[in-house]
Amino acid sequence: MKRLLLALLLLAGCAAQPVQPVERTAEPVLPNGYRDPGQPASLPPECTTPEGRAKYDPARTLNPAGGLGDGTSVLDGVTLAEIREHGLDVGVSQTTPLLSRRDQVTGEMEGFEIDLINRIATELFGRPLQRNDPMLRLVTMPTGSRLLALDTDKNNATREADEALEEVPVVDMVVADVTMTCDRVYNHDVVYSTPYLTTNAGLLTRKGTEARDSLDGLRGRKVCAASATTSIVDLLESQRTTGVEPVSTPDSSECLMLLQRGLVDAVYTDFPILQGLQMQDPGTELTDLPGQGGGTAGVAISAKHKDLVRFVNGVIARMRADGSLQASHEKWFGEHVRAAGVEQGPVLPLPPITYVD
Repeated sequence: MKRLLLALLLLAGCAAQPVQPVERTAEPVLPNGYRDPGQPASLPPECTTPEGRAKYDPARTLNPAGGLGDGTSVLDGVTLAEIREHGLDVGVSQTTPLLSRRDQVTGEMEGFEIDLINRIATELFGRPLQRNDPMLRLVTMPTGSRLLALDTDKNNATREADEALEEVPVVDMVVADVTMTCDRVYNHDVVYSTPYLTTNAGLLTRKGTEARDSLDGLRGRKVCAASATTSIVDLLESQRTTGVEPVSTPDSSECLMLLQRGLVDAVYTDFPILQGLQMQDPGTELTDLPGQGGGTAGVAISAKHKDLVRFVNGVIARMRADGSLQASHEKWFGEHVRAAGVEQGPVLPLPPITYVD
C-alpha cells in the first residue's frame, strides 16, 4: 500500500490534450544499490479530463497585487511574517551547473536559479544578503524527492507513510528546474509561480555515438533520466515506439557518471541541465530536441502559503520588466556556455503571465 501511495504521489508530466492512462512495457532499470522513489503507471484520472486539467492547471497562479481577503496586504501575510522572523528555506540542486551548483573553490552556490533566489530574498528581507547570511538557507536535495520537501498535507502523509522519507527536509519553496505539470499540482498540493524558464529536452552521449540525434536512433540502448521527473516519464511512454531502455537515478547528475562508466548510452533531460553536464565532460556530445520534452519551470510553493506565492510572482514580474531575468539568462546560458565551448541552446520565450485572481 505504501509503495502504491508513493507511486501515485510522484507522478510527472501532464499533456495539454486529453490523455488516456498509458500501459508501459517495462519499469525503468535501476543501477545496483539505487533506490527509486517510485514510478507512475499512468497519469491520475484528474489530469485526463478537461475538468480536471482546468482545476489542476499548473499555470493557475495568484496575482501579486491581490489581497488576503481580509482587507490586509499580501505583504502582511502570515507565511511572509514567519519567514521574515525565522528565515527562508529553499530547496535547490547543487549538481546542475548553470542552473544551481556549489562552487568547489569558494563553496558558494551559483547559477541562474540562485540569482532568482537571491533577488527574492533581497526583496523579502528588504536588504542585500551577505555571504552565508543565516536568514537564507539553501537546502540541497536530489531531483527525485524535491517536491516532497514542501509543507503540504499530501506530502506530510507520504513522509509519515514511508520511514525512508522521514528525513526529507521541509522547505518554503523549491527552485530546481521543476517543470509545471498538472499531476504535480494534484499529487503534491503545490501552486507554481509564473514561469521563469522555458526549455526543450536534449540528449547527451559519448562522442562518436551513432544515431544520437533522436530517441528513435537509440533503439535497444539504455537512456538515463532522474526519477520522478517529466524526462523519465517521456522515456517510459516512448518505449513502444522508440525501443529505448529507460534507466532511472535519484539525481540527474548521476546519469553523467553512468554515461562515463559505459553503463548507459545516453542521458535525456532538459537541455540547460545537459549543457551543465557537458561542461563537466568535454568527451560528450549534446543534441537539442526542438519541440520535445522540457517545458516551463516555476517556483514550487505549498498551496497553503498563498501570500508567498503572490510575493514571488511580484518579484518575477519585476525581473521580467526590468530585464534582470533576461540578463541572468544571458550570463549563464550565453557567456558561460560560450566560454566553455559548449553548444548554446535556443532562447525560448517565456509564456505570457496570466493570474487567476
